[in-house]
Amino acid sequence: MTDEALHTITEIDLIEANISLKSNGIVYVLFKDNCVLDIDLQLHMLDEYNKITNHKPTPFIFFAGDNVTVTKEARDNAVSLEDRSPLCATAVVITSLAYKLIAEFYMKFNKPKRPYKIFKNEKDALEWLQQFIT
Repeated sequence: MTDEALHTITEIDLIEANISLKSNGIVYVLFKDNCVLDIDLQLHMLDEYNKITNHKPTPFIFFAGDNVTVTKEARDNAVSLEDRSPLCATAVVITSLAYKLIAEFYMKFNKPKRPYKIFKNEKDALEWLQQFIT
């Protein structure tokens, strides 16, 4: 599928993030500048993920704007939410060393139960996620 053919099927725009289901079957999540991902936001986003996917297992790709932070409590809570989450695979596109460290720390210490991979660019992330589209 070419980029020109890719379009948004459904979009949820929150103060902290933009969540959109695209025609390629992947959910795109952009955490906006200065977002603080805490447990309250995490639970709210879980509800939104389930809405946008109709609770169907779906691959997700994550991006972050400037100065996005994740609280320790939210990191620790993330794995416990996996069984309630529609994320069948997660690609995280990192744009800075700080985001790379956060993503690697999560993978190493929280050990996600589902496929989770870190990428330096969107193209490689999307290629990897294609295998999880049903």
